[in-house]
Amino acid sequence: MADGYIHSFSAEEQARLVAQAEFLEPYIFPTIEFPGCARVLEVGCGVGAELQILRRRFPQAKLTGLDYSAAQLAKARELLHADLATGQIELRQGSAYELPFDSGAFDGVCLIWVLEHLGQPERALREANRVLRPGGWFSVTEVYNASWETHPPCPAMAGYWRAFNELQRDFGGQPDVGSQLGELVAQADFCEIQFRTVPVRMDATMEAPAARRRFINYWQSLWLSGAAQLRERKRLPHALVEALQVEFAGLANNPAGVFHYTACQVSARTPSA
Repeated sequence: MADGYIHSFSAEEQARLVAQAEFLEPYIFPTIEFPGCARVLEVGCGVGAELQILRRRFPQAKLTGLDYSAAQLAKARELLHADLATGQIELRQGSAYELPFDSGAFDGVCLIWVLEHLGQPERALREANRVLRPGGWFSVTEVYNASWETHPPCPAMAGYWRAFNELQRDFGGQPDVGSQLGELVAQADFCEIQFRTVPVRMDATMEAPAARRRFINYWQSLWLSGAAQLRERKRLPHALVEALQVEFAGLANNPAGVFHYTACQVSARTPSA
């Protein structure tokens, strides 16, 4: 992990991660594929929220989740207790830079919202390649925070987002790593690389007020998950948070309001023997 983690490890944040996985599933999971894979590893599994989804979508696979944080893994054990008991899911603690598995141990590997927190993403990708069998399947989904925009413009949100991303960079993170995914995966010696953008967007086509509120509530909770770290470093005036919340509410209640974000995703394989 980078020198710091912009989100906390609180119980509130752990619950937010579970809600985040549920919210984002329709956007990112339709293009995550592990055909015929019997052993799949998620690197940076956190509280196990994505493992739950992987278990449902790929019931034939035995899943392994790895995370660096003991606190996140403790929550994952609560969330996944039934599948852990049957042996369908296994959890391990360790570093993405030195995966505690033999070379070729897995048929599939995925990383979701992990590289943004790493100072050396290319090192983690090479390790993912190492533990995949020849011809194994690989998927990585990442942030591209520079893609964010709204209509009408929201100056408080812009100021907050700028501070959020600057702090993540100060921590050694990569808030725009998604834009580099294709190159990074190629440098890690994967092949059959497919790069795609994943728009997460609210505009006039999202007509239901409840859907708009849910969309905005997700993004507001994500952004404010970094507020404690920003306040601790005196980078977050109280007035900015209040103005931010007003702008979020305004977008939710404006049928013509637009909130646009683009995530990035790469699918690839390891070279066949």
